[in-house]
Amino acid sequence: MSPWLVVVMMVAGGALMACQAPINAALRTYVGIFESSLISFAVGTIALILIVAFAGKGSLGAIRNVAWWHLLGGLIGAVFVTATLLAAPRIGVTQMVMATLAGQMVAALMIDRYGWLGIPAKPIELTRVAGVALLVVSVALINWKELKAFFSLLTDKSV
Repeated sequence: MSPWLVVVMMVAGGALMACQAPINAALRTYVGIFESSLISFAVGTIALILIVAFAGKGSLGAIRNVAWWHLLGGLIGAVFVTATLLAAPRIGVTQMVMATLAGQMVAALMIDRYGWLGIPAKPIELTRVAGVALLVVSVALINWKELKAFFSLLTDKSV
């Protein structure tokens, strides 16, 4: 598969993730916070059952051979989906996505640098660090109003 096709696929996936939080947040108003997360995962699970049934080429029985941490993806997904459905209505989708990206990029740099989670270690290049730093600055700029209010509370001597 072409690297550019993979990039396009990830951009499309990212766009869908931006839609996921407001969809789940809207569902939450009808069924509840954790119930919304459960329904989201149940729908995804049903879709994956069908995909595995008709197109799967792996072996679900091989789960007996995996390390415990290989199973954390689902737990991380549940935490993330619940966090986004809480965050989207409070801070907006743009702020939520930028904060998520900043966290992902900082963690990704560390994973690449130290070779965590089965990924081969890669040296950290200055351009990658600069890119992550710009992303962190972007988060600050997008959240400037809230950041300014937070810092004014910290420096308010009348409190």
